[in-house]
Amino acid sequence: MSSERHDMPSVVICVATHRRPLGLARLVKGLATLEFTKCSPRSVAIVVVDNDPGKSAEATCKALEGTTRFPLEYVSEPRRGIPFARNAAVYSARRLGAELLAFIDDDEVPEPGWLDHLLLVMHDTGAGVVTGPVLPAFEADVPEWIRRGRFFDRERHDTGTFQDRAVTGNVLLRTALLDDMPAPFDERKPLSGGTDTHLFRKLITDGHRIVWADEAIVHEFNPSTRLTGSWLVRRAYRVSSNWSSTERELEPGMRVGARRFAKALFRIGQGVALFPVGLVAGRHVLVRAGQFVATGAGFIAGMTGHELQEYRVTLGG
Repeated sequence: MSSERHDMPSVVICVATHRRPLGLARLVKGLATLEFTKCSPRSVAIVVVDNDPGKSAEATCKALEGTTRFPLEYVSEPRRGIPFARNAAVYSARRLGAELLAFIDDDEVPEPGWLDHLLLVMHDTGAGVVTGPVLPAFEADVPEWIRRGRFFDRERHDTGTFQDRAVTGNVLLRTALLDDMPAPFDERKPLSGGTDTHLFRKLITDGHRIVWADEAIVHEFNPSTRLTGSWLVRRAYRVSSNWSSTERELEPGMRVGARRFAKALFRIGQGVALFPVGLVAGRHVLVRAGQFVATGAGFIAGMTGHELQEYRVTLGG
């Protein structure tokens, strides 16, 4: 990667929120620490889309207006569902003239160089989409079995590595990629999640590249409600069903379906075989076995059009 400082287009940072006033305040304060030593964006602004019909985030945003380095725009989207909120953010960013969109979640905080590194990798690679690592943080004491199982660890890659997916927890993309999409995030699945997976997989099938920026780090704060075996197993089911459903829609055909079904059976078999080991090795292995079975079941569910509506309830403050 080059070492000079580069001029870059305007950026709007998009945040969808639902009844997380503490998390939202923590995020906006974190955005105020952003540093630009490698790239100089023409402008930076923040759009917060409140997905609570009661407008619970409005007071938080007003209280934060004087503390931010960047203009902050509050938008109310009363239709309940993540894709409605994300699309409202895209519409607002377009109205503000943003050439680049950065997405980050309301339970996350970026490191100061987060956006700078995303911009640098986009400049140096010419990619349409750049994504980076989401590292776990916790709002409560973490049980030892969760630490042993490393359930919240995610894969990391060398900067510049091509990716087959991205999520809105840490991503930068060119607004022009969405010009032909009136509603980029699929509004048919408002509460099941995975609409970001769907969008970025579609961009790949359209010929666009997703590139990894390993220095563009954000930290995700996990509440105590996520530190349970049932949440981890349910999450594995949701993620795999979302992925399988997306693949079914964007890559239809017997060959892809057969491959996904075979992988589902393998995961289920892997989980069943691991259960007896878990009875001896401990809870972390039992939960991992449950995740394998849930992943396989989720693959099959997604192939048949069934997805878990996980976002009926928002966790965390």
